[in-house]
Amino acid sequence: MPNWFTHKFYALLAARAYSVIIFGALFCTLAVKLFHCFRTNCVNEYFWWVAADISVLLAIELVLAVCCFLWPSRYVFREVVIFAAVIYTWSVMNAGWLIRTGTQILPTVLLPLFRDPVNSLAIIFVSLVKMPAVAVVLLAPSAVALAFFFYVLARPALINYNRKRFLSRAAICAVIIVAGIFFGGVNFKQGSAHAASGGLRYNCQLTAVISLLFGNVRHKTNAAYADPVRRIPAFDEIIIPASADRQPVNHNVVIIVLEGIQYNYTSLADKASNLTPYLLTVAGQGVEFTNARSTVTHTTKSLFSLLTGRFPSVSQDLAEAVPAVKPYLSIVTVLGRQLNFRTAFFQSAKGNFEARPSLVHNLGYDNFFAREDLSDPNGFIGYLGSDEFLMLKSIVNWIRSSETPFLLTVLCSVTHDPYEVPEWFAEPAGQPLDRYRQSIMYTDAFIEAFDKELALLGLTDNTVFCIIGDHGEAFGEHGLFGHERIPFDEVLRIPWVIRAPSLVQAGRKVDAAVSSIDLTPTQLALLGFDTGSAGFDGLDVLGTVPADRRVYFSGWIRESPAGFIDKGRKFIYNPTAAVVTVYDLRIDPFETERLELSGQQVQEIATEIGNWRTDSIFKVGRQRTGESVFFGSWHCRWEGRVCSAKYRRGQKD
Repeated sequence: MPNWFTHKFYALLAARAYSVIIFGALFCTLAVKLFHCFRTNCVNEYFWWVAADISVLLAIELVLAVCCFLWPSRYVFREVVIFAAVIYTWSVMNAGWLIRTGTQILPTVLLPLFRDPVNSLAIIFVSLVKMPAVAVVLLAPSAVALAFFFYVLARPALINYNRKRFLSRAAICAVIIVAGIFFGGVNFKQGSAHAASGGLRYNCQLTAVISLLFGNVRHKTNAAYADPVRRIPAFDEIIIPASADRQPVNHNVVIIVLEGIQYNYTSLADKASNLTPYLLTVAGQGVEFTNARSTVTHTTKSLFSLLTGRFPSVSQDLAEAVPAVKPYLSIVTVLGRQLNFRTAFFQSAKGNFEARPSLVHNLGYDNFFAREDLSDPNGFIGYLGSDEFLMLKSIVNWIRSSETPFLLTVLCSVTHDPYEVPEWFAEPAGQPLDRYRQSIMYTDAFIEAFDKELALLGLTDNTVFCIIGDHGEAFGEHGLFGHERIPFDEVLRIPWVIRAPSLVQAGRKVDAAVSSIDLTPTQLALLGFDTGSAGFDGLDVLGTVPADRRVYFSGWIRESPAGFIDKGRKFIYNPTAAVVTVYDLRIDPFETERLELSGQQVQEIATEIGNWRTDSIFKVGRQRTGESVFFGSWHCRWEGRVCSAKYRRGQKD
């Protein structure tokens, strides 16, 4: 190619660098939404998905052009190009997030990156490695755009505008912008049958700005953070009495928490499925809760709910892990203090992820075991987990270390993204859903191996054996992937079974809508406690569940949809769109037919759900910053409502 042509072509682009970059952002957005249209069979809605993007990005380009037209200087040109680059960067990030989750990105999604950059960057890196084609499509053009951006900044090329031609172009752009706003607005009011469509009709840049300026107003969390009213009682503030008709039972308690297992991918949902045959066996030996849901679809929040019987702080923080002055009232501290149980928490995941040892300390456990404690790092799997079978020896040794009754909690994490299993178990599958199914089969095999160890120790008949999920995982059922901002049952509905020989009738099923906050009061009542005076948010759901009870739920991220289930109907409030939708689960269990409410109903339900989220925020009860050492090796620091942890082998309290 002749040098003069290359030079002239570059000069043409460089003089309009801001336009080139903005149109690159628009192309990126149009392309990724087209991809998602085909992925979700919503091609007929494509124009309505991109109308706002065309209008907003074209309006931004027009404003930048006007700035350069009115103030033709190198300083203004550079500032305009930098602004355009920010828009482009956000478009690329939005494209990656949309491909990964089926939703558009919001600023609060980036908070974990600033709070815990090491683990967050590991997640991003693994996601790119698992999707090499996506990585190339996103990053290769971005590298070219980055080089172009810096070259233009170093050598700005100003353009001499033809006033008449510029005004004509501006007028045409204005017409297109207005038309896009009009037609997009008309169609948005008509709604869409597809659950994910509403969130795709917004422009990600404009939504990000609105979220930053007004997001906190919708949930009224600013005032709640500044001076929370709610307190979580400490372990020594409440004594839970024995039931009037019987004494507490000194059965051991084992709680296995399943990470991210969707209920429909278990044999509980489909007895013909071969994914979790042993889980189905345990359910047949005890009681199965067929209609259980997670309170907040995030592991830290869910563990707090499960083990305290109370709502977590329904907010995008890690308040539950910020070290408390005293451990909270929980099933752990009740059994430890009142029945002299020894307690331990084992997990196959990294302990430094979301300061897990600090959370475990707050829940009152005596012992903590994480991936860092494995003697063989060859057992590590992915960026987070490890081979759970390697925990068995340590678990058995801990159980054998004393004759005292015990409470043992095991968190399985192989079913967490990226869904990898040890090579000895199976050759790793290729596609994400296949890897996910494989990891579920692996976890079921681990549960079986663990239960056999209990049998060899002669503990089956005097152990309450509980298996429960923290939340589910979505694989495109509603055009969405992951779990953080999804209000549908592929994420909310969780497996929950309890086997307790002589205490629970084998083969029983509880079909009432129950929640993860119900585990602690249910387990304590099963052991002979009268939980009525404990002030739990949850209920003993082996007893009577009120017909008018509302089961609340929410995602972790601030703008996550939240709602409740009431008499078989699910109400979902989406704060980003300010809409309320209803699904009748009694006749539509797969949530395909939605009804959008209007008028006063929307305001009433939005207010109720917003108040529930706000009222859940609790006092941390600590000075703003500090540090502590837990379990001998974990150095935990906190600032405000966020905590981090580092492993230091051999360090003592």
